[in-house]
Amino acid sequence: MKRIFVLSIILCAIASARADLVVQQQISITTNSSVVTMKIKGSKVRLDLYAGQPRALSTIMDLSTGEAITLMHNQKMYLKTQNKPTGAAAKAPVPRDTGKSQKVGDYDTELYTWSNARGINGTAWVAKNYPDFARIKADLITLDKTAGAENDTTPEVSLLPGMVVRSQVSGGGQTITLALMSAKEAPVDASAFSIPRDYREMPKVKPLKPVAAPPPAQKPSGSATPKAPAAPAKTSSQTPPGW
Repeated sequence: MKRIFVLSIILCAIASARADLVVQQQISITTNSSVVTMKIKGSKVRLDLYAGQPRALSTIMDLSTGEAITLMHNQKMYLKTQNKPTGAAAKAPVPRDTGKSQKVGDYDTELYTWSNARGINGTAWVAKNYPDFARIKADLITLDKTAGAENDTTPEVSLLPGMVVRSQVSGGGQTITLALMSAKEAPVDASAFSIPRDYREMPKVKPLKPVAAPPPAQKPSGSATPKAPAAPAKTSSQTPPGW
């Protein structure tokens, strides 16, 4: 669940979701900090986390089908999951303009906030003057409609009037901060979204079967209250005849 929460936040911050795009962001979770690299090609997204660390992993998502593949590089294993709707679609929170502004790097940003019924609160620093944003906006609408993007954790990014250059989300006892480092168009090879040949699938854990309770003890058929044994015959004390 924690991993899904983090990935949802990262997807919210993809403010230029075009084919063949490479985005790098600084991600800070409470006291830990790392770099996440996103490679986007059409409806497919690859996230690389904790590169060079023992827990290094990558997640490949097909936003059109909801399939997600997690690659655990040190173990050379992978796990496939399928995001299926569990009922009514979650309603994305609506971002609210705070009327506040702040300089973030080279960009003048406006602050937007949101929250949901589960106690998750977020803030986005939105740069309206981000280059080519008018052309990017169409891709944001497509991203909002893809499988896996519908949730109540983050707002629809296409509703924001610019590019998210920084975002912060708090919930579940943790705070996640994302800061945009770079976003550039670059060819992404299709092999980046494939499972390496020498990786094996993680065995699925079989659910434990409940232990059947022993049947209740049964009385023998035709049982009745046992009779008391007959008393032994008394020995006569009379002298036998002929003595």
